[in-house]
Amino acid sequence: MSFRERLTRALHAVGLRIAGEPGGRAANVLTSLLGLGRIEQCTNPTCTDCAPTA
Repeated sequence: MSFRERLTRALHAVGLRIAGEPGGRAANVLTSLLGLGRIEQCTNPTCTDCAPTA
């Protein structure tokens, strides 16, 4: 995982922890402005990439 991806994920996690979904959206705006990318949440419960494995 690259430094940029780790930073993006960390900022998104902080935003979610502090303010929930609005914080995640704010983190996405910030990381997009910084040119780091965005974290998209998949809402498909059968998605093989995102669904919980437990």
